[in-house]
Amino acid sequence: MAKYMVTENEVKKALAIDSFRNVSKEKIMEFVSAIPNIDKEVAIKIIDQFPAYIESANSMLAQLNTMSNNAMKENGESQKEVIRAYKKILDDLGELLKKDTITAEERAHITEQMLTIADRISAKDTENKEFLNGIIKYGVPIIGGALLLGAAILGVNVKGTKTPRLKS
Repeated sequence: MAKYMVTENEVKKALAIDSFRNVSKEKIMEFVSAIPNIDKEVAIKIIDQFPAYIESANSMLAQLNTMSNNAMKENGESQKEVIRAYKKILDDLGELLKKDTITAEERAHITEQMLTIADRISAKDTENKEFLNGIIKYGVPIIGGALLLGAAILGVNVKGTKTPRLKS
């Protein structure tokens, strides 16, 4: 069982660092995992020593959220415009097909064009889904990191992370 740490120096020794001001991501993760073994007041004092990291994480989360919302909104509007344009082309081609004066060859050519437009609509839909998956793929780890930091502040033990131990 890990020894309960009641001073900042004990925590520094356990993390093998000299200062909390410029700690690495790995050391922050170790600190997060060690929080249950650190006196509450000491943990708060330590967290206060790297507020720039917390502010940065909160800022990154807010920026990512804004960027994702804007990208999805712009993507949605762009997607609708493209689909409307394709629908207009399909409607116009449909009107041409209704004419009695067109030849069988022209009818086949118009049908081919309609199929090409349908393929483009399908490709655009696939492109949109890939775009949304990209937002999820890159956004979730960033949000997860910010949530992990929040959990650290609340004292949640992070599984799979090395918990620093003081030597007896």
